[in-house]
Amino acid sequence: MKVWTIAFYTALRHVRDIKAMAAFLLLPLVMMLLLGTMQSSKFTPTNVEPLNVGFLNKDDGRVGTELKNYLQSQKVRGLIHLVPVTDMGEGYDFMKNDKINSLIHVPAHLSEQLHQGEEGRVEFYGNEDYPFIQPVVENFIRTHNLLLLADQVGNHAADSAGDPSIREVKLETSGKIPTGVDYYAVTTMFQFLLLGALFGVFAVTKDIGNHTYSRFLAAPVKSSRVTLGKLLGSLITVYGISMFLFLVSKYVFRANWDTRLWMIMLVLLLFAAISVSFGMIMAYFTKSTMVSSLSLFILSFVFTLISGGITPIDGAVFDTLSWFTPNSYGQKVLFSSIYDGTFMSSAMFGLTLYTGITVALAMVLERRRVA
Repeated sequence: MKVWTIAFYTALRHVRDIKAMAAFLLLPLVMMLLLGTMQSSKFTPTNVEPLNVGFLNKDDGRVGTELKNYLQSQKVRGLIHLVPVTDMGEGYDFMKNDKINSLIHVPAHLSEQLHQGEEGRVEFYGNEDYPFIQPVVENFIRTHNLLLLADQVGNHAADSAGDPSIREVKLETSGKIPTGVDYYAVTTMFQFLLLGALFGVFAVTKDIGNHTYSRFLAAPVKSSRVTLGKLLGSLITVYGISMFLFLVSKYVFRANWDTRLWMIMLVLLLFAAISVSFGMIMAYFTKSTMVSSLSLFILSFVFTLISGGITPIDGAVFDTLSWFTPNSYGQKVLFSSIYDGTFMSSAMFGLTLYTGITVALAMVLERRRVA
């Protein structure tokens, strides 16, 4: 009996399981659409609202007045809303009660000190969550020092070139960052492809204890060839599902898959092999369809959570754990290729290594079970 004959009938048996096929073809599409729509706000750039910044001016010269006028100018008004403060105590209270996010203090006699060439400074008390406020103040101070120096040497032409400014630059995000549908088209596919390990479970457990299994053992065919045939048949099924999901998400949902087709097909093929091998490994360990299925559901959820498939997650702990999840490798390869235009060779190597280990482990466990 040839390996491809076993693969053909294994795939045919999977396809004839109408309920399982319907679940794997329809549920991922529903999840892509729901999650992509519900979580779309997390992937949409939003406008930054002006922040309340306390302003305490004790200077009786030009610096305090000019800094106040600058912070209230049209250039800065979209970023900062000045809140007058009478003294430092009131400023601290405002920050403690979240009435202001930061506090700018212009000390007394600052203009006079700078004019005489002495060292002086504008005091800034800021919230680390809003780091862009301090550079705005520093921009003004640098420009003021430049103008003061130019005035001392008599170069009045520098006045026109020394205007502190903030430029509004429009950035095109289309195709540069994923939308909700773009993101979940990839992550949801990997989640359900990992659940495709159930086909690997079925390929093993449905034959155990029945006449078909007895005939396999009695047939003059190496057990490794039977296992390889089942693996290939299940792989064909899961890979076919992945290509169907890819085509629907791309041409119906308009998800962004703007990268080389061969890379997409290769990543999905490797991941499908990992999935099927996982299922067969679990079946050889437990010898139970129910226990294997429950374990795979838990494993799929954990892997998807760690890799950011449910919601994007950052942190050192999750970055470390992601080294053990195949989802992370597949997502890194595709996202870097689609949105950065780069090939992440380390992630592709990790995905290939993961595939080799799981396939080899499935074959070894089968030989131990037969022996």
